[in-house]
Amino acid sequence: MKVPPLGSGARSERGAIIVWMALFLLLLLAFGSLGVDVAKLAATRTQLQNAADAAALAGASALDPNTGLIQTDVAVPRAQVAALSNKAFVSDPQPIVLDAADVTFPGPGMVRVTTRRQGDQSVVTTLAQVLGITRLEMTATATAKVDTTGTALCGIVPLGCTPPAGQTFQIGCSNIYTLKVGGGAGTNGQYGAVDFPNCGDQGDCAGMPATGANTFRCLLEHGYCCGVSIGDVLNTESGSMSGPTQQAINYLFDNDVVKTQDICYDDYLAAGGNGERVVFVPLTTPVAGNATVTVQGFAAFFLRARVGSGVNQSLTGEFLYKTIPGTGGGSGSGAVTYSLRLVPNP
Repeated sequence: MKVPPLGSGARSERGAIIVWMALFLLLLLAFGSLGVDVAKLAATRTQLQNAADAAALAGASALDPNTGLIQTDVAVPRAQVAALSNKAFVSDPQPIVLDAADVTFPGPGMVRVTTRRQGDQSVVTTLAQVLGITRLEMTATATAKVDTTGTALCGIVPLGCTPPAGQTFQIGCSNIYTLKVGGGAGTNGQYGAVDFPNCGDQGDCAGMPATGANTFRCLLEHGYCCGVSIGDVLNTESGSMSGPTQQAINYLFDNDVVKTQDICYDDYLAAGGNGERVVFVPLTTPVAGNATVTVQGFAAFFLRARVGSGVNQSLTGEFLYKTIPGTGGGSGSGAVTYSLRLVPNP
């Protein structure tokens, strides 16, 4: 019997180990490839969802100021612009081009958006190509809804406005409403100004006291950015505030693209107004003669004219349907503002 050379068994075992190690490394490479591409897909999924969310909210913001209904012909391009400002992976991050057909309206006051990485815009894999997987498809969908504002989170100005007795505010250029009465027209020193509680971050008005002429002027210029809800009780601010009112309204006009006075809101829009002359006010119980008022809703007004000099000048505006940062929960009828939120896809 032939005896194997000394040490040949060890060499055989070492050869088997090398084979198994090579197979293990190939398997490890395959799993590593999938791990890299799974991470890429997860990032793409997040990118597409963020774009869908932003586009749906942008589309839902396209309210007709005269009806309070979503203007579909405005909502679609607005959603497309919002999507395009986001990126998602193809081979590298690329702008998301939203097809008009991917913006739909599944119900009243609702906009649904689907963002895609499909076809020639599918996600190009990196290492998974060694397994024959060159591209992967992915979509994301979001739906935004318009709700009547129950809590305004940012943007309201310190004026308590009340509809005419037994009426609601009406749309149209011929309907002009008083937002703050001039000196001499108030009752018990009340002319329409209200106070908002001090809150954390007040931006341009940070550090100011809750009351006073300077605070009133600043909030009329920049808006109050803490929550105010229907049912909240606000203190009224006595005094005509004629000087601060004139200063604040001049500031808004000066910062608007369109400064022409005594024009309708439709003409203002056509001329390219940038919205500085639109103010949001809390609708309250009557201010005149009362030390406190209760918030009953919120409304938007277009400022048609500057405020003249002197204590007897009033501030007036044209009622509009608009959106404001906030949450729902208000009444859906009458003079209201709206807020936007994402809802489960129908």
